[in-house]
Amino acid sequence: MTIQAPRRPDASMSLINEVLNRPLDPGYAAAAERRRLAGEGEEQPLRSPVVLVTVLVIGLIFGISVMTIGPRTTERSAARQDLVAQIEARRERVEANTARVNELQEEVALAQEQIVRDSAGLEAAGLTSALLASAGATGVTGPGLIITLDDAPVEPGADRGAPNEGKVLSRDLQIVVNALWAAGAEAIDVGGQRLTSRSAIRFAGEAILVNYRPLTRPYVVRAIGNPEALTTRFAGGDGGAYVKTLTDNFGITSTVTVTEEITMKSASALRTDHARPIEREESQ
Repeated sequence: MTIQAPRRPDASMSLINEVLNRPLDPGYAAAAERRRLAGEGEEQPLRSPVVLVTVLVIGLIFGISVMTIGPRTTERSAARQDLVAQIEARRERVEANTARVNELQEEVALAQEQIVRDSAGLEAAGLTSALLASAGATGVTGPGLIITLDDAPVEPGADRGAPNEGKVLSRDLQIVVNALWAAGAEAIDVGGQRLTSRSAIRFAGEAILVNYRPLTRPYVVRAIGNPEALTTRFAGGDGGAYVKTLTDNFGITSTVTVTEEITMKSASALRTDHARPIEREESQ
């Protein structure tokens, strides 16, 4: 029977000690020692011809890049300054043109007042004022009717990609406006945009445009006229029935309010296609 010698407690640590104390493989260590004894030291990187040539080429490329980018940056800066100057010049031109338009509008208003004063009798003066108001050429103030339409509330969890039948459309506003004209409205604006014979209410994408200006919800239609007559005729006509259908069938919200005072601005842009001077009779 053979008796084995007792095992050292740190015998299992020999491999770990070897790794920690001699991390370099003995073969690599011997090769490095031979090179050292033979006088073959490590080659200095900066003394290698290839490295020197590479450094020179990189420096040359960097220098050329700096020389090239510099003028381009200057050109871009000059172009940017030129664009800014053009924008400022055009902005000043727009402001000057706007001021000129305001001056001309004031002159037109004075001329209109002169026409009213020169017209024979109060009946002619009243007719002139009514024509100017209906054409949207002058601001007006008076009692009237306010109709507000808005999209139907979206139910929680509803598919937002599905067609929304409760959305107010441009044709809805067109029908309401035409009904108000038929009910005796003297002046109408939609979303603050005064309507004239040239005004258009149309869709553009998801927006409703009036006079080529986009509207925001809710859509407010204001009409100046006899409040009692407007209310009775609108509610009893096609306009009132159409608004009721929108509310009952599609959930579109609507309110009709009578007010004692509505103030509207003149139309933002008016254009005359045909005009002729008035021929005055020479006094005898």
